[in-house]
This record gives sequence, C-alpha cells and structure tokens, in this order.
Amino acid sequence: MTGQYWRGAVEDEVMQDEHGFIWRAMLEMVDAPLSGRRVLDVGCNRGGFLRLLVDHADIGSGFGYDPAPGAIEDARRLAGTRPLTFEVADTVPEHWSGFDVAFSHEVLYVLHDLPSHAAAMFGALAVGGSYFATIGVHDDSSLMVAWHREKATELDLPGPYRLDDVADIFEVAGFDVAVGRLPMRFVPVHAHRGDSHRDTPLSSWLDYYYRDKVMFRFTKRAPGNGSGGSVGAG
Repeated sequence: MTGQYWRGAVEDEVMQDEHGFIWRAMLEMVDAPLSGRRVLDVGCNRGGFLRLLVDHADIGSGFGYDPAPGAIEDARRLAGTRPLTFEVADTVPEHWSGFDVAFSHEVLYVLHDLPSHAAAMFGALAVGGSYFATIGVHDDSSLMVAWHREKATELDLPGPYRLDDVADIFEVAGFDVAVGRLPMRFVPVHAHRGDSHRDTPLSSWLDYYYRDKVMFRFTKRAPGNGSGGSVGAG
C-alpha cells in the first residue's frame, strides 16, 4: 500500500474500472440471494463493487472496509445516497456482524494470517451466510507464481498459498467449503498491455482467467455441526 491508496489515487481508480468484467463474472456465479440482504465487502478499495451491488442486485445495505484511508474517503464520496457504510480497517470492525453475504476479490493472497481472517469472517456472518472469495494469485497458477516471485518483497506478500491450504484453513474455522472457476466472458485486452506482464501472451492471460482464477464459497455452519460439504471443482 502506498500512503493513502494501494497504488495511488489515479491507479486505484483505473484498477477498479478494469475489474468490471471480473465483478460481473462473480455475480453470475453467486448462488445466494442478494436482494434486500446485508452485505460485507472485504478490501473494498473505492467501493465500486458495493455500488454495483446496490444498483444491479438491490442489496439492502452494504458495508466495506479497507486499510487505505484515501480509498475509503473516495468510497464514501462516491456512494452518494446509497445505503453504504465504509471504514478504514485491517479486519472486520468489531461492531459489524450479522452479514448474510460477504465478498472479497484478490484479498486472501495478501494476508499473512489467513486463520485469523477466517475466524473474523466466521464471526461476522450470520449462520448459513456465505463468504465468496475470489483468488487468482496462488501457488497453482504458473503465471501468478512468477509475478509473486517478482513482487513478494516489494509488496510484503506471504505465500503464495495453495488452493488446498485456503480450503483447509476455512474448513477448520467452521465453514463448509466449495470452489469453482469463474464464468468469464470477454477479457479486455488493454488491461494487460501496460503493466509488468505486458510481454505475457494473451493465451497465458486467458489460461489465468478461465482456469486459474477461482471463487471460493465459504458457508458458515451452525455451532456444533460437523463438516457438511466437501471441496468440489466448479
């Protein structure tokens, strides 16, 4: 994170704009009702995903947290009259709970203490609520393993985690775990022309989006219930 933003004010705005096609794929895959629901966005940045949920999924209320103060200030301003609340935080604020649904996009791979995050999300969700977490930066993606090797020191990254590690950690925390590949449609070419992977062929990017980038569904079990599900491929 750089000062008030993850990359910078302009860079964060561009990053959120470029995530639109991924957000649409995430929403297409979600199998939980969203209309009227209380929703949490982990690592919300400038709040773009929650605004999308209000405008196109009719959520009842949305809450987002992020450690970048400048991004949260922008999120509050851009929310307008939408029923959205934002906080500067590294984890779920203590007074936030009872969420029906939660989301994150490329957050898990930056967390050094994944068990603590799983526990915090278990506490934040209502029983039966689901946390949909999308991750492409993991040890099973050859493209992202190379990227991680280049950026780990600069960005203070843990891991990279294996998908099996992520599943096991959340299962131990009390979740039923499922995973699937995102139903991607067209992938914007321009988004991959100006970054550190500009020399990566488009075929590798397509493999990444259509094969490596996955979404976990972590569903909170009732207290005392054993594991009711298994990790399954999408």
